[in-house]
Amino acid sequence: MPRRDERDESESSASAPGRRRQRDRRDKRNRKGGAVGQGMRLFVAAYPPADLADDLARRVAAMIDRLGLPGSRPTPVEQIHLTVQFIGPTPKRRLAEALDSVRRATRGIRPFELEPAGLIRLPENGPAKLIALETDAPSSLLELHDRLARRFARRPRKRPSDRFLPHLTICRFTPPVAEIDSAALAEALRDTPAFRVDRIDLMQSTLRPDGAEHRLVQSIALDLDGES
Repeated sequence: MPRRDERDESESSASAPGRRRQRDRRDKRNRKGGAVGQGMRLFVAAYPPADLADDLARRVAAMIDRLGLPGSRPTPVEQIHLTVQFIGPTPKRRLAEALDSVRRATRGIRPFELEPAGLIRLPENGPAKLIALETDAPSSLLELHDRLARRFARRPRKRPSDRFLPHLTICRFTPPVAEIDSAALAEALRDTPAFRVDRIDLMQSTLRPDGAEHRLVQSIALDLDGES
């Protein structure tokens, strides 16, 4: 499993507080995607068909216009996805190791369908920061999430899927909005079809001042034969 960079020689000769400060600065740069050559911000995602993502984006945008909700920032259609597992900053030298670990986690996982469960606001309480499409949680998705969480989570839970909420973020609000009409959310989702997931993607995310950039690292087909 990918680990943080080992300390370099300059850190080993520094005082303990100095080493901590250097490590904290390095980790902060990695989280922001600004450390050249030090880390890649990785996640594993499942993507809906492009036409479905486009339809969802249009429906939510129309709803936001009707309700007059301020400060919305739509997710670029090509970036609408379900995060199966966030991996986080990974040294470039360990990219092949991370990719192999993701491949191993998919063994025996068959393609599955995701059924829309509802448009939701998150967080559920307090001002809403985003609108997302919640889906059901078929056993194949939960098993895949559990395997990936055990491989990549810093502190994996005994049952990682207990707090896993499958969702696709459609838009964000800056600042958060106080009220979103639940009936409008339900209407915007009407007749949205299920979609099939037959592959997952290992992605790199780079955070920029104007939003995140996503780059495909590797697409991995799920096991059509269900062989382990």
